[in-house]
Amino acid sequence: MTTSVEPPEEREAGTGALLRRRVAGLQLQEYALVLVVIALFVAGSILKPDTFPTWDNVRNMLTQASVVGVLAIGMTFVIATAGIDLSVGSMVAAAGMFGGILVDPEGSTLVFILGAVGFATLLGSVNAIAIAYGRVVPFIATLAMFSIARGVALLLNDKLPVGLLDLNGGSFGDPAPFSLLWFGTGRIAGIPISVFVFLGIVIAGWLVLNRTRYGRYVVAVGGNREAARIAGVPVRRTILSVYVMSGLLAGVAAVLLCARLGSASPVSGNLYELDAIGAVVIGGTSLAGGRATIGGTFLGVLTFALIFSLMTQLDLSTEVQQVVKGAIVLGAVLLQRPEARL
Repeated sequence: MTTSVEPPEEREAGTGALLRRRVAGLQLQEYALVLVVIALFVAGSILKPDTFPTWDNVRNMLTQASVVGVLAIGMTFVIATAGIDLSVGSMVAAAGMFGGILVDPEGSTLVFILGAVGFATLLGSVNAIAIAYGRVVPFIATLAMFSIARGVALLLNDKLPVGLLDLNGGSFGDPAPFSLLWFGTGRIAGIPISVFVFLGIVIAGWLVLNRTRYGRYVVAVGGNREAARIAGVPVRRTILSVYVMSGLLAGVAAVLLCARLGSASPVSGNLYELDAIGAVVIGGTSLAGGRATIGGTFLGVLTFALIFSLMTQLDLSTEVQQVVKGAIVLGAVLLQRPEARL
C-alpha cells in the first residue's frame, strides 16, 4: 500500500482557495442579509402601512436594538475565538444595579457610568481568567457567571429596582445634556444618542477586527488554536482579552438600558445573551470560530429588530416571538454547516 505526500506548493494553493471560498461565502451571506433587511422593511410597510414605516417606529427600533447590538459586537469577538458568553444578560443587570446603588438617590452620571462599566468589566475578567488560565470550558464558565451575576443583581438592593430619574436633573420630557437619561432618550438631529453609541462601537469593532494585528490574532485563535500558538500568537492573552471586552461592552449596554428606562432593575437583561448570539450567528460569524464579520453582526441586529417590531405590531404573543427567534437561530446554524465541511 502506497501513500503520497501533497507538495507544499499544492497544499498552500489548496489552503488559499479554501480561504477565498470562505471569504466569498461570507460576503454572499452579508449581501443576502441586506436583501433580507430590505424585504422585512417592505413587508412591514405593506402589512402595517400606518405605523411600521414611520420615523418614530424606526427610531424606537434602533433605540431598542442598540442595547443588544452593543452586546453582539462583544459576542462577535468571543465567538470568533470559538468561545461563547452566556452571562452578558445577567452582567447587564448586575452592572446597572451596582451603578445604581452608587448614586442612589441622587448623584453623578459619570459615577454611574464608571461604576456600571467597571463592575461589568470585573465580571467579564472573572470569565476571562477562568477560561484563559483556569482552562474552564467557556460554556461552563459563562454559565456559572450567568447565575452569579443574576444573584448579585438581586442581592445588591434586596431585589428592588433603583430609580435614576433625578440623576443630574434628567427627565423623560427634556433630558438635560449629558444626564443619564440623555444617553437613553436624548437626540441629535432626531437620531437617538444610543444609536450613535452603537454605531461608534460597530465602527470601532470593524476597524479592530479587520485592520489590526489583534483582529488577525482573534480569528487565528478561533481557526486553529495550536497553529496560532506555533505561529507566535499570544493565545491565552487573546482569549483573556475577548471576554474582558465582552464584559466591558455589557457595562456599556447596561448604561444604555438604564438610561432608556430611567431605572436599574435586577431582572433586566433577561435572555439578552440569546439575542446577541442569534444576531452574531445569522450575521455569518461561525460558532466553530475562525470566521467573523462585524458588518454581518450589525445586519443581524437589524434583522432581529425588524422581525420583532413587526411581530409586536401584528399583536403576536411573546410565546410566538420566542418560537420565531429560536427558528431563526437554528436556520442560521444549519446554513453554516456546508461552510464547516469545506
